[in-house]
Amino acid sequence: MSARRSTSGDGASAAAPPGDRRAPARRRVLVVDDEENVRVTTAAILEQDGYHVETAGDGREALQKVERGGFDLVLTDLRMDDMDGTALLNELHARHPSVVTVVLTGYASIESSIDALRQGVYDYLVKPCVIDDLKRTVRRALEHHEQKARITELSNPVVEIWDGVLLLPLVGTLDDQRSSQMSTTLLRAVRAKCAQAVIIDITGCTMVDIYTAAHLINTVRSVHLLGATCVITGVGATVASDLVKLGIDLHEINTRRRLADGLRFAFELLNVSFGHRSQESGVRMRRRIPLLTPDS
Repeated sequence: MSARRSTSGDGASAAAPPGDRRAPARRRVLVVDDEENVRVTTAAILEQDGYHVETAGDGREALQKVERGGFDLVLTDLRMDDMDGTALLNELHARHPSVVTVVLTGYASIESSIDALRQGVYDYLVKPCVIDDLKRTVRRALEHHEQKARITELSNPVVEIWDGVLLLPLVGTLDDQRSSQMSTTLLRAVRAKCAQAVIIDITGCTMVDIYTAAHLINTVRSVHLLGATCVITGVGATVASDLVKLGIDLHEINTRRRLADGLRFAFELLNVSFGHRSQESGVRMRRRIPLLTPDS
């Protein structure tokens, strides 16, 4: 899995554990404001705490940058030309729920603060803002986001069941946010483990909507681009009916009815034989099955 950056009191990266060769990732922050002096000043303040900061002059430009990916937090004004902050927050909440948001506005009101918080905004700051308050809010927002991401990842465990074979068992309801997190977790594991075969088992999924199905199909295609073959197992009657009603094209997707069939498919792909016995011990060869934790 990819390395995570932990934050200390001043926002700087904590030292990596002994023997950990992974470089701590710099948190990426997007500052959105129609006033250039505010953008430049705010970016400079946050860069002092070690963040990688980019800026945008309105909501439309900000959304284009977020679409290209990679931002952990968006700090936005509300009143802007073209696309204002409220419209931007709506789009981010619907299309990029994993991005944490903070409002920094000079036109504060009870109505706008309530509306912003309803859209999942972590905090609502008023200009002029004390520098320490700004730094503290951004740091805490990212820490809160990190904790939520860890909890979500634990609900999407990726298991390495064999060298080069990963299994992602999914249970319960897959909403848009969990599906997005599932995709991110799996793709990180594929890269980290150089996986050749990936099994996504949806036996325990009770419902698949259009957004979940889109995430699932895009995840399979992304796995393919990373050089691995993906198979979806556990497609029950209800889920199959939902996919057909949604018009999902599955002709390019490998599917199997049971997890056992998916395992057989993956092992055949890797030319793994289970009939082999150790000449010395006369017992079947086994391999350890490690669990990929969020920090592995």
